[in-house]
Formats: sequence, C-alpha cells, structure tokens
Amino acid sequence: MDKIIIPEGQRSRVYDIMRKLVLKTALITLGVVLVLAVAAFGVISLCAPAVMCDFTLSLGMESVSADYAYQEYQRSDDLAYLARSVELAAGRNDAKAEERFDLLYAAEGFDEMCAARDAQQTSSDIRLGSYHDYLCGVGACVKYRLADTQEEYEEALALALAETDTSFPVANPLYMLSVEAASADDAAFCASLLEALQDASFTQNTGYTNIETILKEVASE
Repeated sequence: MDKIIIPEGQRSRVYDIMRKLVLKTALITLGVVLVLAVAAFGVISLCAPAVMCDFTLSLGMESVSADYAYQEYQRSDDLAYLARSVELAAGRNDAKAEERFDLLYAAEGFDEMCAARDAQQTSSDIRLGSYHDYLCGVGACVKYRLADTQEEYEEALALALAETDTSFPVANPLYMLSVEAASADDAAFCASLLEALQDASFTQNTGYTNIETILKEVASE
C-alpha cells in the first residue's frame, strides 16, 4: 500500500483538523455518558428512593435523604421510612418534620413499628429509651420550635405530657421537650413545663429530679 505523503505546507492544517475531530468525538462521548448517568440517577430516584436515601445520607446530605425516605414511604407505605424522614428533617426543615410527624403519629401501626425498632436495637446504638418516646419527643420539640401562638405551645406540651409514661423513663418526651426549652432559656415555657411536671403523677426518679431542678432554675430567671 502506497504511503500518503502530505505536503509540508499542509501538515499543520491537517493536524489541526485531526485534533479538532478527536476533541469533538471525546466531547460527544462525554456528553452521552453524562446523559446516561443523569438518566440512571433519575430512574434510581424514582424506582428505588430507599437506595438514594442511604446514598445521600452517607454523603452527609441529611435534608435530601429525608426527602428520599419520605418518597420511599409514599412508594411502599413502610412507616419506618416515614419515621426516618421525621428524624432527618427535624432541626433542618421543621415544617416538613412536623407535617410528617403528624402523619406518622396518626398512622395505624405506629406503636407496632416502634416496638419492632426497639427489638432491633443493639448495644452499639446511641439512642436512649424507646423509639416511641424518642419520636414523640422529636415531634414535641419540632412543634415547640415552630410555635407562634399560646395554643401551639400548649399543643407541644400536651403531646409530650400525654406520651410520657408515669414511670418517667429515660429520654422520655417531656424530658426532651424540657431540655429543648431550657436550652433556649425560655423561662415562660419552662414554668409551664414545671407546673405540668409537678401536677402529674410521675415517679420521682433521678431523671425527674434532674429535669425538675433545671426547669426551676430557668423558670426563675
């Protein structure tokens, strides 16, 4: 086969054309890969939000993970994902957290889901107390942070009070709400919490005594 001889004066022009063709081909290939990647991401997001929930959480994207958890609940009706959405949204998007907590709290099977979660808890878990108490405490704290009216503050208190067992277990909803209000130096609300605490028939254990002392200090400021 005869060699193709490119005249000296045309070599640089030919090389430029070839470089442009290679670059154009590479850009087209990259574009196709990106389109396929975006399409795959979209398919996974729609069809497997549970996978995206775990993935985004591993990247520290708690708010995004909360939304994927909620999508998974909508897809599967699995209350565990609704609860997870509440946990992740609380403190980051309290409005969403409150809306989802109200849905969870009213759902049939809420208590059973919490009991199942408690049964799965291991010694390495950092959460104290029952999952039911924890979620109700989160819900009460969210409602407290969002409250603008006396009625809304009373709603947060009523929830915590109703869901706290008379044995006053560790990390109960009333305890969690009291810590939240004390941390905010909310003297007026701490006074309301103190009155509710003392009027109820709770076991006066160490947790009770500790939170009573804290509420007294803040309420008197």
